[in-house]
Amino acid sequence: MNRSAPETAVEDFLRRPRPLTLRCGVRHYAWGDPDYIPELTGIPNQKREPYAELWIGAHTELSSVAQVGDSEIPLPLLLRGAAEVVLGRRNAERFGEELPFLLKVLAAAQPLSIQAHPDKRQARAGFVRENRLGIRPDAPDRNYRDDNHKPELFVALTDFYALRGFRPLDEIGAVLASVPELHDLASGYCPTREFLTDLYTRVMRMGRNEVDALLTPLMLRLQEEVARRTFSREQTEYWVLQADSIFSQDGHRDRGLFSVFFLNLVHLLPGEAMYLPAGELHTYLQGCGIEIMANSDNVLRGGLTPKHTDVDELLRILTFDAGKVNIIGKGLRPEEELVVYETPSEEFILSRLRITAERPYAGAAGHGPELGVVIQGRVVISAAGVDGLEIERGGAFLIPYGLGYRISCPTEAVVFMAGVPGV
Repeated sequence: MNRSAPETAVEDFLRRPRPLTLRCGVRHYAWGDPDYIPELTGIPNQKREPYAELWIGAHTELSSVAQVGDSEIPLPLLLRGAAEVVLGRRNAERFGEELPFLLKVLAAAQPLSIQAHPDKRQARAGFVRENRLGIRPDAPDRNYRDDNHKPELFVALTDFYALRGFRPLDEIGAVLASVPELHDLASGYCPTREFLTDLYTRVMRMGRNEVDALLTPLMLRLQEEVARRTFSREQTEYWVLQADSIFSQDGHRDRGLFSVFFLNLVHLLPGEAMYLPAGELHTYLQGCGIEIMANSDNVLRGGLTPKHTDVDELLRILTFDAGKVNIIGKGLRPEEELVVYETPSEEFILSRLRITAERPYAGAAGHGPELGVVIQGRVVISAAGVDGLEIERGGAFLIPYGLGYRISCPTEAVVFMAGVPGV
């Protein structure tokens, strides 16, 4: 019986496990940057389409495709036929025939939605519930597209701005006191989680007329102020005005604007990172970076988006933790050869490698699986019995479990490597 091309490719890989190049897909969300990902990958973009996310992984919605000999095979098919070889036996037992993480290059020209992600229990329950309701997996009003949680780590490649987590309670009190249009929300203020929960629930469930009554005078005042002076990206006013210009439509204000005042404004320098656990309210505002997460696409949105929002479900999964943001890698020196971004996640760990002609990188056998993406330069990946695999800037690759390898380059390169912790 004749074998299909995918079956032949899997058999070829099983006989000779080796590093593989990956062809990766792009998401063209409206908030995407038309320049960064096309320049990184060498994709012409004369039409100036928004290139928002380059997906590197095996998520079924947009899986990468591996080059095995003369054949191309989607990663989910490769995993189905060679899970233990790609993942290692222990990881195959833990995660089944699935890669436990998804790696992305993200490029935002304008703000994303106000959002949070569920924990495992919430994701499983929501996925089952929406299946029972008969909501199609690809339906635009679907909240839970899979049954997994989605903790995330974001590492900046450029100056990057975001909102992440509720500000300390005393700062929220100061905002309510200093912004005249928000004074009425301060009634009964006390620096407690209960007050924060009640405050945010109130503004997110307000009727449209009440939202407009509070936010329209505020926006008009800020528009008058910006005519006299310039707000910087380090100021909340800059971002609330930008979000208002994009998302407030038909004479109505987007309720997501309240979140801009209540969340921490974060500025990450290149190399700095932040971790986003389940239930943490956030949005990305502008900039480019590397994002790694558990292999999921579950997002609960509350505003600043034309996509489906579900305020009640968002409020149900929020943690309402308030406080300053912990910046990972603060003070990082650009010349450091190896930076490891550790998080509490069981699914992923991310490293940044700086490789020179004099200092190649040696990956030890017994580790993996790993996905890599070249952000700067060109590299050659070598393994025992395998010809060198050349990866250009913007290219991605897979290292299967247990394979010792070497990454070298003719001049200098920067590579991000994603793997499974503790393996």
